[in-house]
Amino acid sequence: MMSSGSFPGSSELLYTNLVANSPQLLLPFSLVAYNSLFTCMLLANEWNQYAHNRKPLRVTSPSGLQRSTYRLQLPYRYGVPLEVISDTLHWLVTQSLFLARVAFFDDGGQEDNGASYSTVGYSCIAIINGIILGAIVVLLGIMVGFRRYKPGIPLAGSCSAAISAACHPTEDDDAADKPLIWGVVSTKDGVGHCCFTSFEVTAPVVGELYGALDRQH
Repeated sequence: MMSSGSFPGSSELLYTNLVANSPQLLLPFSLVAYNSLFTCMLLANEWNQYAHNRKPLRVTSPSGLQRSTYRLQLPYRYGVPLEVISDTLHWLVTQSLFLARVAFFDDGGQEDNGASYSTVGYSCIAIINGIILGAIVVLLGIMVGFRRYKPGIPLAGSCSAAISAACHPTEDDDAADKPLIWGVVSTKDGVGHCCFTSFEVTAPVVGELYGALDRQH
């Protein structure tokens, strides 16, 4: 069912059109923030998996056994549904509010410009469906946020210092082109060293000391 309500004090086509499309300006910012949230969580998840499974690095320009980055920035099992949801929300928003032109004609078939006006139309069905889908999207984000990472490697996020600290192998030539795993690679004077390597590793032990390599030796 379509209904329309006139915009008080304005009959200008351009102004009414801007009002009808104003939600389209807010939705992209919300979707970008939502995508960034999933990017951070899934980035941490992939980082966490290196403590449990041997995997090649994921880079923009792969070489050797390296893997390429995702085309949608996210794993396809997340990126494709999010893209579909994004397109559906955009479509529902366009159906929720829209420009409507109400024209009056005289007996001679000529439009009465004084009586005709532009207004913002709305669809209750589209609005309700948009709210329901938006609520589902929010709940999905909250549910995914409750998932816990496996213990084994300190979370680094996108901190370059933390990532660099985990990338100092002892003797591992061309390690970047090989499947890698993170763990304890050596122990000296009671202090262990953890890093990414293609060699065999052991898991860190709670209560033990671990630190950076001493580059002076």
